[in-house]
Amino acid sequence: MRLSSFFALTLALPLSLAAQNLPYDLTVLSQPYASLVEATVLSPFQYDGDEGWDDPTFSAPLGFTFDMAGTPITELTQYGVGCLMMGLTFDPKSGSPLLHGVIPTNYDLSDRAINGGEPSIIQWSTTGAPGNQIFTIEWANAGLYDEVFGPDTVTFSYVNLQVRLFEADNSIEYHYGPSDIAEAITAGEPQVSGLLLNVDTDSYFGNIVALGGNPSQPNMTMLSSLDDWYYGPVLDSYPTDGTVYRFGPTGLPLGTIDSQGVTVTLSPNPTTDMLNVQFAGQQKWEVLDLSGRVMLSGTDQDGVRIDMTPLSAGTYLFALEGATIQQVIRQ
Repeated sequence: MRLSSFFALTLALPLSLAAQNLPYDLTVLSQPYASLVEATVLSPFQYDGDEGWDDPTFSAPLGFTFDMAGTPITELTQYGVGCLMMGLTFDPKSGSPLLHGVIPTNYDLSDRAINGGEPSIIQWSTTGAPGNQIFTIEWANAGLYDEVFGPDTVTFSYVNLQVRLFEADNSIEYHYGPSDIAEAITAGEPQVSGLLLNVDTDSYFGNIVALGGNPSQPNMTMLSSLDDWYYGPVLDSYPTDGTVYRFGPTGLPLGTIDSQGVTVTLSPNPTTDMLNVQFAGQQKWEVLDLSGRVMLSGTDQDGVRIDMTPLSAGTYLFALEGATIQQVIRQ
């Protein structure tokens, strides 16, 4: 299954404002990439194909209880979508499944052996003494769907990446290793990276931590539903070898999501200069570019008239807390 199809079908997200308190702090580190040794390797019996794996479904036990923004997780499961790994719990009120996931990349990873290349490995291990254990899962020499299942006979692109969970402080790390990605793939697939926290599988509302902008110094934005991530904050490119994203818990509670939302009307859209926005009550609003940077913002009562002329022509996002993100085109 193509991960881009997963986003197109399920990711629908109204942005919470960038000023919202975040459950994690982001630190960008530079460390030599070290592949796992003496790890548990995904068994061929768990592959979803005869020649290799594409979207295998499997669970990896952590060996300890990990606190993911207030939710205890004891294993990560891949449900057959790229390298999205999730813990699964249930809402005590509605009974709906809640997703708690790590997404180091949205690329749909596949086994290069399917197309005659060197085999790709999925492996994991837990190291350290109790109380200070580290769980690591790795996709080593992983190919990309477009090439593995494409018309060409040579599989060129590959990535190496890891997700680490730390028992001591409940932090999360994404480690990016050597990679070589065809330009045609990078041009057609925006680079998504972030976390899913308490995302309801029925409504797709929840809390999403999304990274956007320069991968060496990304912005971190809190989203509140799975609708507009596909069009919202993304990284400008795939992180380089040795890049580490560390998500350190802040101890702040997750925000409460209003699944009913706030009604917003924009006109005219597209616009050449002024944008008229209608909403009820006093609201904070932001106009963001497609990397998630705040370009204009304010707090207004019962609507606002926004001068868009300081912005270059292009597509922007209008975000109002509790409302679905809407695209705005400045001509």
